[in-house]
Amino acid sequence: MSRNQHTDHFSSAALWCGVAASLVMLDACGSSPPPEPVAAPPPPPATAPVASAAPAPPPTAAPVTPPLPVMTVPKEAGLLAPESVLYDAESDTYLVANVNGKPADADKNGFISKIGPDGAVIALKWIDGSKPGATLDAPKGMAISAGTLYVADITWVRLFDSKTGASKGKLAVAGATFLNDVSAAPDGIVFLSDTGWKAEGDGFANTGTDAVVRIDPKRVIPAPLLRDTALGNPNGVAATADGVWVLSAKGELARVSKDGKRDAPTKLPKGGLDGLVILADGSMLVSSWEGSAVYHGKPGGEFRAILTDLAGPADIGYDVKRGRLLIPQMPKDTVVAYDLAALSGGATSASPPAPAAAPTAAAAAPGAASAAAAKPAPSSSRP
Repeated sequence: MSRNQHTDHFSSAALWCGVAASLVMLDACGSSPPPEPVAAPPPPPATAPVASAAPAPPPTAAPVTPPLPVMTVPKEAGLLAPESVLYDAESDTYLVANVNGKPADADKNGFISKIGPDGAVIALKWIDGSKPGATLDAPKGMAISAGTLYVADITWVRLFDSKTGASKGKLAVAGATFLNDVSAAPDGIVFLSDTGWKAEGDGFANTGTDAVVRIDPKRVIPAPLLRDTALGNPNGVAATADGVWVLSAKGELARVSKDGKRDAPTKLPKGGLDGLVILADGSMLVSSWEGSAVYHGKPGGEFRAILTDLAGPADIGYDVKRGRLLIPQMPKDTVVAYDLAALSGGATSASPPAPAAAPTAAAAAPGAASAAAAKPAPSSSRP
């Protein structure tokens, strides 16, 4: 009942009691009081204003812990200044070139080790440079082409049977001062880098012989594809069907075409670049002494570190069967292997490398920087 209805009812009852006041029914009137008023329901409570909630703080990113190596060849295994690791798919083993001394010393004590994928040493001195007929002074980069193992060794290219390790002779590279890395193209042509260094004090001095050298197995005569200090002390090389990709000590990646022209380079985060691997998607892995890192990226784009805090990562290799990145740590006398998919989030492939496209920037003119001398490397242990 509403408040208005209750008021009308009470007024009618009062009038009726007044008319019958003289009657004896007065008590009855008084004994029948009007109904008690029904209280109206209370108004709903006012809604308190809601303050705008402050945005939640962003979640704190957990520190990223790099994965552990899946294989380690420790110092105790006997490696001595390992400069290069090469995966031999035919024997399913890792070949490791050991400088065993200073990188520019012709001391006849270098050797090549054969390591199993489990890290076990199959033969520490599979090729022993101290033995007659198998001279190795300071072996560095290696490549296999048509059953022959090519090894860069200061001013010589040493040749060995890739199955037995038996010597197959040597090739002189006219004018070379510091042969460093080797790579074989799909057609069997072999390319080498001459870093253009000589030993001086605790480091190196430039000789001006910076070059990419080409060896046609049919002619077996090494000849410069490009000799120019614009190469910036070239080190790592990776050959494709279209030419050869080259790293420089000053931190650049560039392609040298088959006709000897150098494309405009891509600058990497740090210098002292050494090893170079091309993956199936055209991306590349690059090791850096200055950065103590391995970088991943594509020519003309950004390269980011996928591994850091490495001690002297030299000429890296790649196990295509297991998808492993192989890293020689020259100052530590060790070799470590990492699962590449774990480092890159599965973005890379373990398939054999495909030819990488050259950047579209204009080619640098050969000889454009021939008068510029790069600074000597800081340490004689650096290849």
